Amino acid sequence: MDNQIFLLLAARSLSGEATEEDVKELEKFFEEDHLYKQKFDLFTAHWEDKNSIRTDIDAALEKIILQIEKDKNQDEEINKIPWAGEKPWSMKFLKMLSKVAAILILCTASAYFIYTKAKPKLSFATATHKGIDWRIKQTPKGTRSTIILADGTKVILNADSKLQFPQNFSGGTREVYLTGEAFFDVTHNAKKPFIIHTDKMNIKVLGTEFNVRSYPQDSSYETTLIRGSIEVTLKDRPSDRIILKPKEKLIVANLSPEEEIPDQQSLSPLHSQLLVTNLHYISKTSSDVVETSWVANKLVFQDQSFGSLAIDMGRKYAVNIEFINEEIKKYRFTGIFEKETIKEALNALQLTEKFNYKIADSTVYIFNH
Repeated sequence: MDNQIFLLLAARSLSGEATEEDVKELEKFFEEDHLYKQKFDLFTAHWEDKNSIRTDIDAALEKIILQIEKDKNQDEEINKIPWAGEKPWSMKFLKMLSKVAAILILCTASAYFIYTKAKPKLSFATATHKGIDWRIKQTPKGTRSTIILADGTKVILNADSKLQFPQNFSGGTREVYLTGEAFFDVTHNAKKPFIIHTDKMNIKVLGTEFNVRSYPQDSSYETTLIRGSIEVTLKDRPSDRIILKPKEKLIVANLSPEEEIPDQQSLSPLHSQLLVTNLHYISKTSSDVVETSWVANKLVFQDQSFGSLAIDMGRKYAVNIEFINEEIKKYRFTGIFEKETIKEALNALQLTEKFNYKIADSTVYIFNH
């Protein structure tokens, strides 16, 4: 709780709303532990840095206020859940915290941003990248973000993802590092190839539109080409070069050969654990591609297991979905979610398979009747 009080005091100080008592209490934190002073200096440095990445303050504040209102409506329901513990904060304190929530979010993001720049070992960057002014953009669950890089390349970052990129590109290449999922519209420059580094593969391109899905917890990684041409190399097979043509997708397994790959059974017979296949469309008459439907804020799933779908739903709706019964994970669904709430989405799934659910704060519990 002390850290929450410190963040609250730091936010008031940075926003110019601190009282004399707040300032004295903040100084006590500095005296008791020098780490608090270091944190505050990082917050201040980022607060004054006009060139740093801005956080969507209004959206963040609105999200927290909506969550507080949601908690009011769910109090009675949550208390009935046997595994739901007591809330650590009172509603009165949460309301007070919401007034400075946007500032706190900025401060917290600032600390991570600056700390990561100071510690390259925490990212994909290697020793050869020292001296480059790196930036990091992260999106929590339930949000997406659009980034325009220094060369004009447009990147749409999906939920629960991170992109590391330089403030300005230098040298003979344009290189970025991705964890999660992003859609790239790369500015053409034949003299400076654009290279995306992920945990499993590197993607080289001159100018094109494509999607990269690289979540460490997923059973496979995917690269989907919309137009142009890209060259993919795998970290564990650097001598191989895989050239994708428009409307092709590369799937790379993220499991050992002995393990089963959910929802990608076609990969199993391949010792190489990779597959090049065509894109999927929402319908025969539609030009909408399933693999990039998230860019339009759609969650499209075709014969997908509940276990796999729950991960995608968790990213879209900013929740954690836990299964009390493992057998329910094997249920399979096909459909599209766009403007539905998490409750509406779950209710729609119940029309296909029988299961119950309870929502406690940001966790959804799935269980049998």
